[in-house]
Amino acid sequence: MKRNIPEFKYIDAWQILCRKGLNGTIVDDKSLEIMLRIEKSMSRLEVMGDDERRFFWIRAKKGDKTYEWLQVLTAHYKDFHYLMLSDGKYKTAILKNKDGVEYGSGKNYRYDYAEILLSLEAHVNAVIDWICEDADGYNKYVNHYLPYDKRDGIISMKTLISIDDRYEDKDESENIRAMELVKASVPTEYERKTLRNYISVWSAAYRILVKSRAEYDDDKYIQEELKDCEVIDDVELFKRYDSKGREIDGLDLDSESDYEQWYGGNSAYHCMDVAYARIHLGFNGKFEDYKEVSAPYHFSIGFSVGGYWDEVMDIAIGLYNQGIVLEVHDADDILEFLRKDYLVGFRPWPDKYMNRDGVKVQKWLPHIGNVSKDVYWKIIRATSWHKEPEVRPVSHEIEK
Repeated sequence: MKRNIPEFKYIDAWQILCRKGLNGTIVDDKSLEIMLRIEKSMSRLEVMGDDERRFFWIRAKKGDKTYEWLQVLTAHYKDFHYLMLSDGKYKTAILKNKDGVEYGSGKNYRYDYAEILLSLEAHVNAVIDWICEDADGYNKYVNHYLPYDKRDGIISMKTLISIDDRYEDKDESENIRAMELVKASVPTEYERKTLRNYISVWSAAYRILVKSRAEYDDDKYIQEELKDCEVIDDVELFKRYDSKGREIDGLDLDSESDYEQWYGGNSAYHCMDVAYARIHLGFNGKFEDYKEVSAPYHFSIGFSVGGYWDEVMDIAIGLYNQGIVLEVHDADDILEFLRKDYLVGFRPWPDKYMNRDGVKVQKWLPHIGNVSKDVYWKIIRATSWHKEPEVRPVSHEIEK
């Protein structure tokens, strides 16, 4: 960064980042003293979230003329204090003074990061001085120089397709017509909720899914599944490939109460998924006054992870062609995917679920290497980039 700011080396930051744990790392007393000083220095800035949360970007020296942007965050709740160091993408580490819950004997290994934290403290204090003296200058600097792959941006899928030829803009008119027919049709009704009825529809859906995957994936396990789909019956297929298929042993496939027994004992373990934890197939009943009433029942299918929309479409259309109509919860989403009529969010760490944060799907920004330099900069220019949260000093710092 500009100004006379003490250097913080990325090789030092890496010693913290490489030891990232799921629940963070507890520091020793010497390191904690420095960590709390950094937290106190950060208190010169306005709060940016719950638990006295404050954060900003710094640059760690990586090579002779290269730097890695890192985010420093401090926060505390009562007597629980933590400091987070992150590259804003893949690597995040949390240093803390204690665990929220004591494990085993209550003795936790404590790490000595004192030397690294001293270097970080000197750098952070100088950046805070800059922010307190010229917050506009600091915020402008970050928004100008922060790499795009660490920012949030929005672009329409149609625009992305027009720039990046990796996205095939194929004619989806046939699938659009088919999905519109599925959406407009009355779901096939079933008089009873039984395992036999469920297994018959599940197995038909699973066969369609595996056949679809096998068309573009020659993985030996997919090919083995395809062979099983061709030679074994519905019940055996269900036992072999449903996450809780073996749990039907000993149950009456034509008993509604046995279906409820199987469902009640296994619904938390993805027993209703055609693909593990991704494509959900289930019975839907009629409801009056928020209570389910007696048959007829029908099947519904849904998904939450954007990357599975085409497989749900294949299942819905394939079953429709077999005379089985499903209620497709996400039919409108599938139609938007087919029409390429949606927004893409470039995120440093994309969320896999659909319709989060104001966009249909989130993706990593492509980097130069998997696209040309020309394509990369066309994407950058066509994307609407969010400004980074502004960092401001508290009022009494401004008055100094």
